[in-house]
Amino acid sequence: MPSDSPTTLLQSGNALVAQAQAVATQDFAAARALWREAGVLFQRAHEADPTQHAAAFRLGQAWVAEAHALQKEGSEDVTAMWRQAALQCEVAFALDPHHAVTAMHIASCYARAQDADAKQAWAQIAQHLQEEHAANMAADQAAR
Repeated sequence: MPSDSPTTLLQSGNALVAQAQAVATQDFAAARALWREAGVLFQRAHEADPTQHAAAFRLGQAWVAEAHALQKEGSEDVTAMWRQAALQCEVAFALDPHHAVTAMHIASCYARAQDADAKQAWAQIAQHLQEEHAANMAADQAAR
């Protein structure tokens, strides 16, 4: 069992996600079990350091993977899982409110949860952050 270091837990979870992705097309059940195990590690990393964006975000991504699995199975719980994934990604966004990728994940989750207003709001935030990032990159390049 990995130590309780958030970094070690994240690395171990990431390794499980890579394994899951490698087998997903041949054995979805095995991939799902690996994704769940990774989610447990991401949960532990988030609990060990609730201020770390990466741990909070990877936990949100684990819930996104679970939502995809529920959707593939046609589960009635899929909408609730998409909302749960969105809320966890919102926790991550609060820790790093300039992370456009997190905002895009939130928008995607709300789109799949069929919450058009939340999806649109988060998509606008993501777009603003991407534009801000591009402007900062251009300013940095011009300063050189």
